Amino acid sequence: MKTVKEGEVRRQEILMVARELFVTKGYEQTTVNDILKIVDIAKGTFYYYFNSKEEVLAAIILDIVEEGAKRAEQILKDKSVPLINRIMMAIMAQSPEFEGSEEIRDEMHKVDNAKLEQLYTKTMLKRMTPLLEVAVAEGVAADLFHLDYPRETIESILLLGHMLFDCNIMDWGMTEYPAKIQGFLANMERMLGTGAGELKDFLQMFA
Repeated sequence: MKTVKEGEVRRQEILMVARELFVTKGYEQTTVNDILKIVDIAKGTFYYYFNSKEEVLAAIILDIVEEGAKRAEQILKDKSVPLINRIMMAIMAQSPEFEGSEEIRDEMHKVDNAKLEQLYTKTMLKRMTPLLEVAVAEGVAADLFHLDYPRETIESILLLGHMLFDCNIMDWGMTEYPAKIQGFLANMERMLGTGAGELKDFLQMFA
């Protein structure tokens, strides 16, 4: 007789299996039945937690945002690292770290999945902005940053970085990226009110 699992444990099991299948088999090629076979549950159990495969992908995207935010929290807490380094590392920590994450990201950025893209962006901003606000306030107190609208500045930086480097909407060649990144960093300097060239050494983080 099977042990009855707690609801959240079962839900996470479905998400873990679905994430692996979306990566290895492809989102379009994966069916709900594929997920059911591996998790070993009835179809009714699946639909108790999720209304569709699309809803599973949406939940995975929310998990990805939360994983990135938790990495950022740990980075920002480490006061042994210079503040500007912590902020840049926290922003870069939003990139998913699991193998095959590019496939899920590409699925999210497809035109017909605009709702998923919007879900990611809204959730990422809501989760990351308060974390970075604390760090920016620390920089203002230390006379490193000089700006009038911290929250709006952080939102602009997060949105700009996401749109430029994550969404695949710019038809750039690889040789163009260094200049684009340098421009992004220069704009960050202006928005944060740091000294010119303060962020140029972070170019390698985008490699």
